[in-house]
Amino acid sequence: MVDCDFSTMSKADEQTVDRDVNTSTSTGADDDTILSVENVSKHYGGVVALEDVSLSIKDNEVLSIVGDNGAGKSTFIKLLSGVIPATSGTFKMRNEETGDLEHIVLDSPSMAKRAGIETVFQDMSLSMQHDVASNVFMGREPTKGGLRGKLLRRIDREYMEERSIEALDEIGFEIDPNAVADELSGGQQQAVAVARALISDPRVVILDEPTAEVSVEGSQKILDLIEELQASGKTVIFITHNLQEVFDVADRVAVLRSGSLVAELENDGTIDREDLVGRMTGAIQ
Repeated sequence: MVDCDFSTMSKADEQTVDRDVNTSTSTGADDDTILSVENVSKHYGGVVALEDVSLSIKDNEVLSIVGDNGAGKSTFIKLLSGVIPATSGTFKMRNEETGDLEHIVLDSPSMAKRAGIETVFQDMSLSMQHDVASNVFMGREPTKGGLRGKLLRRIDREYMEERSIEALDEIGFEIDPNAVADELSGGQQQAVAVARALISDPRVVILDEPTAEVSVEGSQKILDLIEELQASGKTVIFITHNLQEVFDVADRVAVLRSGSLVAELENDGTIDREDLVGRMTGAIQ
């Protein structure tokens, strides 16, 4: 189901790229590419979820991935997140020290994290009975003390609270680190999930339908959060069905249809409703 509730576009860039991109021309990475996806496919037996997708993701950009239901959006971010392995294709990441694009293996979430990619999925995976600080550091709680090695070491709760406050403040939220997650609004819960992702200082942050379960007010806070992430130097990839959000915050839009990448568009004020929706639905080839 395509959300066609549009208003005036508000995010502009310098030039428009409007072309069929399911060709080798998209595999050439520019100097500003941070993550390169090259001829990536995902098959489940005889079912094709993604086919020969190539996309260069730019450093410090906000890239929106759009498409109708079944277009391959979820599969694409699961591949980038290491949740599922690709059937074929290559991923490359810009080495911060050498400046070279280097091959990376994304066959597990831990490998994706090691590469500098963190993902906040739609369900957020928060432990609702635990407090904010516990959720931010879930599974990687810092410790202190101890006589020998890890003997008698204990969780550094003070550091967890202080760092949680800092991480949330970095994205424009002020939330009590001792507040229970279940008592927070949808927007606040999303912020906690993002703060958890930021603890490892990733280079790329992926947000899966971040406004799907929140109020209008909460949605605006999350759009502000995306802009805060970009301002802090992060590259942001976000999936959404709300196309107005694309116009509000995205620098570029990648359109998936039936498992193929069919268009890359610069959000420079020239994209109109008919063009984008037409490419999503297939009315425009």
